[in-house]
Amino acid sequence: MAGTRRADKEATFEELYAQLEERARKLEQGNLPLEESLKLYEEGAAVAEKLRAILDAAELRVRTLQRRFDDGRAELREPEADYEFEDE
Repeated sequence: MAGTRRADKEATFEELYAQLEERARKLEQGNLPLEESLKLYEEGAAVAEKLRAILDAAELRVRTLQRRFDDGRAELREPEADYEFEDE
């Protein structure tokens, strides 16, 4: 895509999801030549696989944390006095 974008391997989940949505939008219009449609579909499938890998890694992190809480190895603590919450 654009030269200023990060490579897909460094793209965030949100950036990849936007790429997938854009490809799907183009395909849903239905006015593309067959070869271009196939190319977009293949690219979308590759992006979807990257998204799946990110979600799998996130699920593993959540399960690991949940096991720690279930086993009593993790505990919630009060934030430190100088901790600043960043609201997005």
